[in-house]
Amino acid sequence: MDSKAKRRLFGIVALAFFVLALSMIITGAVLPEWIEVFGVTPGRAGRLFFLFYLTYIITTFLSGILGDRFGKKPILVIGQACLAGGFLVVGTAPTFHIVEIGMLLLGLGGGCSEAPFTTLVSEVFAGREGSALNLSQVSFGVGAAAGPFLAGYLLDVGMSWRFLYLVPGAVSLFLLSMLGRERTLFKSEKATFSLREVPVLFRKRGFFLALSFAVMILYVGAEIGSSSWISTYVVRELGGSIYQGGLALAGFWGMITVGRLVFAGLARHYSYQGLLRFSAALSLGFLLLLLPAQRVELAIGAFMGVGLGYSAIWPLIVAVVARGVDTMKMTAISLVVAFGGIGALTFPWLLGIFSERGGFRVIFPVVVFLVIAMGVLLFSPRFNENERSEI
Repeated sequence: MDSKAKRRLFGIVALAFFVLALSMIITGAVLPEWIEVFGVTPGRAGRLFFLFYLTYIITTFLSGILGDRFGKKPILVIGQACLAGGFLVVGTAPTFHIVEIGMLLLGLGGGCSEAPFTTLVSEVFAGREGSALNLSQVSFGVGAAAGPFLAGYLLDVGMSWRFLYLVPGAVSLFLLSMLGRERTLFKSEKATFSLREVPVLFRKRGFFLALSFAVMILYVGAEIGSSSWISTYVVRELGGSIYQGGLALAGFWGMITVGRLVFAGLARHYSYQGLLRFSAALSLGFLLLLLPAQRVELAIGAFMGVGLGYSAIWPLIVAVVARGVDTMKMTAISLVVAFGGIGALTFPWLLGIFSERGGFRVIFPVVVFLVIAMGVLLFSPRFNENERSEI
């Protein structure tokens, strides 16, 4: 692929991941508003994350198999169509029940987008997966940081939350049009999926993949569990304004963005496994600083540090898998991403239930436990980017 096509690829991926971040993260910023406007409990509000990640997991599992069988383009087109529909449904929803339906659609779109785009980047930049995937995720971090900040500000000045969903819906329609016309990026794709290769894949790399699945579940559970409740924690537990809640979430994702730029460079010189261990330790340190924080300003600083620690973990987990598997790469990557979705499906909802019984203060001790468990697994010598597939 020539340099012009690579730049176009990064442009499309950057815009797509920006919108994908909004679909995942903006709900956490709007959640305090919905709890009041629609009069729902924290437990039911937390169920929105469950609904999103339910369809996200299903379609992510399928996207790898279908992408290896039919190519990435049709899967990506379906994904943008679902994202556009989901944004528009939520943005025009008259009741909370319709919001829940919109979240199901957003999950469908996200599941058809993340793994195919990630696989495409790892294939085009083979040998530089760690750097390329960190850079490709920068726009995700920008969207995840800008969305909550703007949401907090716009809601604070009285603008309707609907605006925050209708505009990304229009951007998804634009991306849908771009992908429908694109030819060059997908012209060399070949069908690689075979049912006969699946048992071979797991026989040769089963323990490695199982470790990858477990690490990703714990990481995404910690990341999305944190980000889903940051704004509500600041507003309800620490007594901050909705603007400060949005600022805390924006700071968290802003540092994820900065960290990915930094780790994109570090991944050229240091092992992925070593960087993952360092990142886990860094995020744990800031989580422990967060637990006793009573002032909003201190909590915002701690959330930013947690974001810096989290920043490289998702891209580097995927990079390790991309290097460790040569056959049916998209299937393997989609499985790892989908298992991460299980963490996102489970823990934000559970944290909402826990907070009903023990208050919002119980949320981040649970996140600490997830990060510790993840760190233990990262010290396994079998989770190593230098172990190559024998298939």
